[in-house]
Formats: sequence, structure tokens, C-alpha cells
Amino acid sequence: MFFRLVILISIIMVTFSCDFISPSKTTLRNTALLDTVIDYNDVDVYPLFLDCNNCDSSEKQNLCFEMELLRRLQKITSKNSLGASNAVSDTIMVDILVNTEGKISIVSIQKNPNIEQQVPELDSLLFKSFALLPSTVQPSLKRGIPVNSMFTLPILLSTKE
Repeated sequence: MFFRLVILISIIMVTFSCDFISPSKTTLRNTALLDTVIDYNDVDVYPLFLDCNNCDSSEKQNLCFEMELLRRLQKITSKNSLGASNAVSDTIMVDILVNTEGKISIVSIQKNPNIEQQVPELDSLLFKSFALLPSTVQPSLKRGIPVNSMFTLPILLSTKE
């Protein structure tokens, strides 16, 4: 009789103890869900020029990347002059892509239709300038994996007659 009671208690403990030891199914499901949810609008590390590698926060790295990109573009475009039929002062928005290899390219250029008429060679100058940028850019990283990243770069266009 005692032997049967011990066996019965052992069977009951083995049967129900697994539920107390192992995590619940909802906990496992939530953990797996968190591991698979990826925020595609944010990256862990922004693209970096080698000069910006010493910045301590991601906001400073992003600002350094944008400022360095503008500085390098200004250096390239300052060697070229644009001719305009009238004085032009406007901001154009350039959507750029930094791909997984660190190559920077133009996706689109948004500008006032008047600028197209007054400065027809603007697009070709921008494409040429971006092609001359060095490819020493570290791409954006998401969970340690290089990813494409898009930026909108405002460029102030100012010409004289």
C-alpha cells in the first residue's frame, strides 16, 4: 500500500512539475516575437565616414556624417560653376541612399520646376558630385548587419545672374 502511494505521488509530481519548471508557452512566444520584430525606420549605427568614428553617441555620429557629407560635396561642387538666366535662391531636397557596401548614390531630386528651367545642368552636377565621393563610408548597421539607409539632404542653391 505504501509503495503504491509513493508511486502515485511520484507520477503526480512528474506530471505537474514540468509546468512549474519550464517557462509558459506565452512567455516563449513573446520572446520569439520580440526577437523577430525589427524596426525598419531606425538603425543601431548610422553610416560613418572614418573621421566620425570617434563620436560617442548615435546622434553625434549622424550629425557628423551629415556635416562631413555636406563639406565634401561643397568642396567638389565649388570647383564647378552653374550658369543661371536669373538669380536663383532655393532649397532642393536630395534623397540619398547609402547601400550595404557604403556607396552613396542619389535616389531622387525634388526641386522647384523653375530651377529646372533656369539651371538645367543642376542634376548632372549633383550626380557627378555624388559619384566623386569617396567610398570610405561604413554603412548603417542593424543588429550588427550592414543595411541600406536613406536620407533626405537639403541643399541650398544660390546663384547670381
